[in-house]
Amino acid sequence: MTRKVPPPKTLTPDDRLGHIPYAFRHTSAPLGWHGLRVEHDTRQPASDILHPPLECLWLVLTGEPFPEGTDHRCDDARHNGDGLPHAVNLLPPGVESRWRWRNTIESTHYQLSPALVAKVAEEAFDLDPARVHFPVRYYDRSSPEVIDTLTALRHELLTGGPGGRLCAESLANVLIVQLIRQMSNRQGSNGVIRGSGGRLARHSLRAVEEYIHAHLDQNVALADLADVAHLSEFHFARLFKQTTGLSPHQFVIHQRVERAKRLIAAGRLPLAQIAIDVGFSDQSQLNRHFKRLVGVTPKRFA
Repeated sequence: MTRKVPPPKTLTPDDRLGHIPYAFRHTSAPLGWHGLRVEHDTRQPASDILHPPLECLWLVLTGEPFPEGTDHRCDDARHNGDGLPHAVNLLPPGVESRWRWRNTIESTHYQLSPALVAKVAEEAFDLDPARVHFPVRYYDRSSPEVIDTLTALRHELLTGGPGGRLCAESLANVLIVQLIRQMSNRQGSNGVIRGSGGRLARHSLRAVEEYIHAHLDQNVALADLADVAHLSEFHFARLFKQTTGLSPHQFVIHQRVERAKRLIAAGRLPLAQIAIDVGFSDQSQLNRHFKRLVGVTPKRFA
């Protein structure tokens, strides 16, 4: 009697770190981003890895230098030869893969939880998540929009997550919409977002604004604001921008700068304390956003 070999266990983002021969200099793990893990390193050594399956949708954005002398294999997909810079590798959950390259490289790795992908598929496109499939892709440059969003998430990571959870989680939602539209084999949708018109009800907008003002000094999450409006995260973010002209993250930045203006005018607190009190991570972040929106530095404004 032939003994069945159980399929390899799928790894969580944390489990995965024990199965690769290098570490990442930058990781979003301490930043608390929900449904998303981003990791980056500029000096990943030449490697030959048999990578266990992951529970997440996995993307790798190449940088400079890019992989040379590669041999990548996953299911029926294979890539031999040199890779490309600023290109996307995509692997679906639950598949084993082999990665080999012969030089030191830079890359950013992204893991999107199945729960978040399913949620966006249902909310944005009214799709059964089981009918959304992502084929293996190597060194794909077919979607500048996906590359731009991945790059924005990388920037958010490398700068210490100054936009907080609200910025990163909003970008994750945008990324999944782009991936479903442009890199999936979806069934049952033409890619049009469900209910793409509309605005937030006035009472909902007022409740969200009140919540933001009451929690301006905190790391507000997209889910927190969506709960206040009694909407899904995806539809809340879309309706909020259609109503105010700003994304939730941009709106929060504007409100922090407005409160900073009032505190600076009062003249009772140092700028470093004002930055923390209005929700910025430090004075340099306050300076950057204040100058961008007001046209002068906080010190000059005072």
